[in-house]
Amino acid sequence: MNSIFSRTFQALCTVILVALLSACGASSTADPFRPTRVVGLGDGFNDPTATVDDGTTTRTVVGQVAAYFGQSNLLSKASAGAQIANLAAQIDDVVANHGGFSANDLVLITVGTFDVKVGTNPDTAAQALVTQVQRLKTAGAKHILIMPVLELSRTPWGRATSFDPSAHPSATPAVSLTNSFNEAVLLALSTAFGGQTPNSVIYANASGVNPFFLTATSQAVFSPFTDTGFSSTVAAGTTPACGNATLFTGCTSAAANASYTTMMFANGIHLTPAGNRWVAQFLYNATAQGWR
Repeated sequence: MNSIFSRTFQALCTVILVALLSACGASSTADPFRPTRVVGLGDGFNDPTATVDDGTTTRTVVGQVAAYFGQSNLLSKASAGAQIANLAAQIDDVVANHGGFSANDLVLITVGTFDVKVGTNPDTAAQALVTQVQRLKTAGAKHILIMPVLELSRTPWGRATSFDPSAHPSATPAVSLTNSFNEAVLLALSTAFGGQTPNSVIYANASGVNPFFLTATSQAVFSPFTDTGFSSTVAAGTTPACGNATLFTGCTSAAANASYTTMMFANGIHLTPAGNRWVAQFLYNATAQGWR
């Protein structure tokens, strides 16, 4: 497996960005990537309307990643419920209305959750994702970060519907529809872009986010959360911050459960701002070795 798809994350460690080296005469200088704009594509993890509106720009995964890079120039075209098939229109929008893409953009894609939910063929979806990533590269993007799908059977919606029983409620499912999808994406991206120099694509499959997500949603308390949707007595788990009925949209902070700042789930599938920020740390750390 190509190393560009094997970014590892050590929990609670101090992050040191490994410098990208550029030759200058006989010397080299540290030059970590600093985007001048961060662009969010995909689904509700990057859509500020799909979580609790706490009034911050860091309530989405892409918003928090942008903050980690110290960048306030943020553009998100993501939409709750979006699938890989919707990426083309989102990319078209950026090209037509927002100046297109450049080498200084960081493009963060969170997509696949709703492909898994509706049973899209993983291999077909993965190849469709490769097509859109290639479009981004052709359009000038050179820094593309892709989030893996979090285990869907562990969401409140997944528990309530007994989604993917092969993975529910095992703590470490070896086989699940979510895992099968992520493996198909990994293979497709590695085949299409692995070994390219310079590398422009990072798939955060090895960031640690999914193993820790499995751990978090298998017990009642998991720091920094007081509620991770798990319940040993209720099959559907605890009620999300915005309620069980809102699968694809969020709610205002006034309408949310008062404890939303330490709850993981905003609704049946999407995360609270705290949950999105928690995921974002894994994705940010997946970029630590840089795009080479």
